[in-house]
Amino acid sequence: MLNSVALMIQKFAKETPDQIAFHVGDEKCTYETLAMYNRRAAKFLLENGVKPGERVIVESDHILPNVYVWYGIQLLGATFVPLEKNTPSNRIVEIADELEASTIITLDTRDDIENSWSIDRIMPQIEAMDDSFSPSVPDPDSLAEILFTTGTTGKSKGVMVSFSNQINIALAGIETTDIKSDNVWLIPTPMNHAAGLRKCHIAMAVGSTVSLLESFRNFKLYFKTISDHKVTSLYLPPSAIHMLLAIASKDLAALNSQLRFIYSSSTAYPETDKEKMRALLPNVYMYNCFGCSEAGVVCTDEFCVSGGSKYTGSVGFPNSYSEIVVLDEDGNEIENSSVDNPGLCAIRSKSVMQGYWNEPEQTAKALKNGMLVMSDICYFAENGELILVGRSNDTINLGGFKVAPVEVEDVAMRAQCVDECLLVPVSVRGNTALKLLVVLKEGMELDEQEIRDVIAKNLEPYKQPKQIVVIDEIIKTFNGKIDRKQMIAKYA
Repeated sequence: MLNSVALMIQKFAKETPDQIAFHVGDEKCTYETLAMYNRRAAKFLLENGVKPGERVIVESDHILPNVYVWYGIQLLGATFVPLEKNTPSNRIVEIADELEASTIITLDTRDDIENSWSIDRIMPQIEAMDDSFSPSVPDPDSLAEILFTTGTTGKSKGVMVSFSNQINIALAGIETTDIKSDNVWLIPTPMNHAAGLRKCHIAMAVGSTVSLLESFRNFKLYFKTISDHKVTSLYLPPSAIHMLLAIASKDLAALNSQLRFIYSSSTAYPETDKEKMRALLPNVYMYNCFGCSEAGVVCTDEFCVSGGSKYTGSVGFPNSYSEIVVLDEDGNEIENSSVDNPGLCAIRSKSVMQGYWNEPEQTAKALKNGMLVMSDICYFAENGELILVGRSNDTINLGGFKVAPVEVEDVAMRAQCVDECLLVPVSVRGNTALKLLVVLKEGMELDEQEIRDVIAKNLEPYKQPKQIVVIDEIIKTFNGKIDRKQMIAKYA
């Protein structure tokens, strides 16, 4: 039985000891080596006062010692708390106080954090440990991880993920991708966020290989890594795919016979990008996954090999590990949701978090009647696909007419001059109006009439923007989500 990802690593160390678990640049470790260092790290922590259930803060990076410590913490039954590389010392101390965590592991020595350990100083001690640590099965309800959200829609919150949550999230990922043990998955994301960590969990749960890279933006290194490590799968958010389509489409097309799947999440693909991907990579499964840090992936839309959905806004079908219901404003289930009767998306699943650390009010808002209630407005199509309309906190109210920005943005992207765009509310003579912010394709000029024509052809008149303004860039988080809060503050 799958009890924890750390224990699965120990299992594969016995069954396939020579299989590569992680590639980082020119370095690599087998499952046997990874499992050994995990045991030694667990013993080191135990002998230095860390007990099962305690929180261990780790400044995370794309290095093998980070992986050794990360799964060593979970092998001990303690709670892994990853923080972004170069997090300021005062923020680390603040989080440690909030979590009552006495153990802090940083990348470099930080004299301004009392009793912290740097990874380079403790690794020789971990290497010198004997191999006598004997792991036990963790309590499924105890915390495996606390993952801090990016905070784009408010204060950053600590998402509490139990060992049971972690396993069910991994199982949903395995079902989504049909990943096999000979898979090599390139993951170029920060190692403190659910986006990257959970792909590693999925890979470790089937005994396959992960190639870690700090970023995809060094295109030469990115495609070299794909070649050198014989990568078969990619994780990239839609914004990264959009950039690669514009700059490196030939390099992508050359991977059609090498790649098995590309996994995306965090936001929707523009329909124009879906069409380009189907043309470039007709044999590669393109999974755009809908979910969140609080629950993992719950729905998947495969839009390349299958040809894609006929419904605009589809995020595909729920997986077998999650039940999705649609709620009205009073929290009652809408049994026959539709385009004319949408509601809030709510999730029942063993993958749903335990709550937000030390945030009872925020937890109560998110978890109701055993469900995670999201801010996404949705409905079910007749064939069972989940269709996203927008986010309740993004919806723009025009004197009774409600506009979902993503709907207008997706249509505006069809204009030849538009590379990216964002719809924001503005005040005009005391009334709310629409402003469309446009990033132009390289070498092109604004064709406002084309944009207005394509919107008029596809949407109701009230969804036509009052203003269309050219900007240099749309602010995003590291994992590709548009930071609407910052954009509205800057431009609205």
